Amino acid sequence: MRSSLIAYIPHFAKDLAKRLLCKIKRPHRIGRYTILLPGDSRVVAYKSAFGLYDTALGDIAAIVRAKYPDLHAIDVGAYVGDSAALIRASGDIPVLCIEGDRALFSLLAENASRLGPGIAIEQTYVGADGDSVDPSKIDNLGRTASLVSASKADGTIPLRSLERILDCHPAFRDAKLLKTDVEGYDFDILRQSIGLIRKVRPVIFFEYAPNFRPDAPDAGLDTIRLLIESSYSDFLYYDNFGNSMAHVKAEQQTLFRDLHNYPASNRKFGTAVYYFDICAFHAEDADLASELTSAALKRLATSMFYA
Repeated sequence: MRSSLIAYIPHFAKDLAKRLLCKIKRPHRIGRYTILLPGDSRVVAYKSAFGLYDTALGDIAAIVRAKYPDLHAIDVGAYVGDSAALIRASGDIPVLCIEGDRALFSLLAENASRLGPGIAIEQTYVGADGDSVDPSKIDNLGRTASLVSASKADGTIPLRSLERILDCHPAFRDAKLLKTDVEGYDFDILRQSIGLIRKVRPVIFFEYAPNFRPDAPDAGLDTIRLLIESSYSDFLYYDNFGNSMAHVKAEQQTLFRDLHNYPASNRKFGTAVYYFDICAFHAEDADLASELTSAALKRLATSMFYA
């Protein structure tokens, strides 16, 4: 009994610290909303240092909404609602916010009321039905939790598939924008949800951080391959500072591998880019990928002209 309690002390300490930090609320303006961030959030510092940090998703949502006026979005790893605020910057887009961390969820619920009607929230971790996680092994204090090292057959917190979650939120079953940011578990969620993805063909914005998966170093490339097999044709890469990096077409196989290796080299020999964000477009929405690429180039040209 003593060894069991000792093993859980670090988790309890982390959980308590996270809940305390979530009580220290810092207002932060995103578009037309003011939301509350937990006390240890680095979002404000990052945005001050890097002008494009955490902006791409807002541009993506605006362009997708122009094509699909009834746009609904799903936010897996919703944190405290900052991505939802960004998605809604261009209009009242309904967003389903999914966050499993109970401390963050309390602040997400408070921010949901600030974002107004159309925000649905669900406290759960996303994964394969029947799987579970060990809460003592959930990483990343004060940020979106990583489940990579916490997944186990006999964990105490059950995972729920995106399909099952949508059974409780049917209005979002055909959502054309899917965002995931779950600290390395993104690949698992996308691969587990491939049936839904093939049916709905959403624009997908996800974090690409292969360094979180030393046990499966090609999980990211496998996810890209699966999306290409599902008729996804265009992939826009952003670095972790928010800068547009590359527009990669499905047939450019060697470029996917080169980009996959890039953050690994950074981490080993000198880190600048920790991860990518990728926006994936089904072939039927390749026009949106081209539109976003053109907009990014135009913004860059304008900023250079006036610099």
